[in-house]
Amino acid sequence: MLDISVSRQLRDFELSVDLTVKTGEYCILAGNNGAGKSTLLNMIAGLIDPEKGYIRSNGTTFFDAGDRINIPPEERQIGYVFQNAAVFPHLTVAENITYGLRARGMGKSLRDSNVTGLTKRLGLNHLLDCKAAQLSGGQKQLVALGRALAIEPVLLLLDEPYRALDRTIHPIVADCLQEMVTSWDIPCILVTHQNSELDLTNCWNCRIHDGKIEKSDAR
Repeated sequence: MLDISVSRQLRDFELSVDLTVKTGEYCILAGNNGAGKSTLLNMIAGLIDPEKGYIRSNGTTFFDAGDRINIPPEERQIGYVFQNAAVFPHLTVAENITYGLRARGMGKSLRDSNVTGLTKRLGLNHLLDCKAAQLSGGQKQLVALGRALAIEPVLLLLDEPYRALDRTIHPIVADCLQEMVTSWDIPCILVTHQNSELDLTNCWNCRIHDGKIEKSDAR
C-alpha cells in the first residue's frame, strides 16, 4: 500500500495531498495542466522533497520530514515513466531497458531472462540493438515503460504513458500494465487526460486542482 501525506509551497499555490493507493490498485490522477500532478509524482519518486509530511510504501518509509528520513530515488525501487519518455539516446533499446538492472549489479544472463518476455510483449525485440535516438516518439515511450517494468518495481508511477502511442498499441500496453500490477500486487498512480481510453480494472479516479485533491471516486 502507498500512503502519502505531503505538502510543499509551489509558485502559485501550496501542494497539499493526502492519498492512499492499495496494492494491485490503480489511482487514475487527473487535473488541469499545472495542477500539481507531475510534482506529486516527483515527490513520491524522490526527485523533489516535500516540506512536510511522509511517503510510505508497503511498510517502508521513503520520506518523513519529522524523522528526517529521505531515501534516495535510486533506492526506492520505483518504476517511473515520464511524460517525455526520458530515454538515454546514446544507449541501445536493450541497454535502456536493462539500465536499472545493471545499476543493481545484476549479471547479463539474469538481465536477459528477466526482460526477454517483457520486450516481446511490448513489441521491441526487433529494436533491441537500435540506438534510442533513432526511435519514434511512441517507440521511446515503450522503451521507457519497459525500463520501468524491468526492475519489478514495488510501486509504479506513470505520467501520461499513452500520449505518444498509436491507438492500436493502447490495448497491448494496457493489458501488459494490468498483468504486471495485478501479478506483482503493487500500487500504481497513472496520470492521464484520456480516462475514456483506458480499459483497466480495479481502478478509481482522483482529481487534483491547485495542489489539492478535489474529487475522489469511492472504491
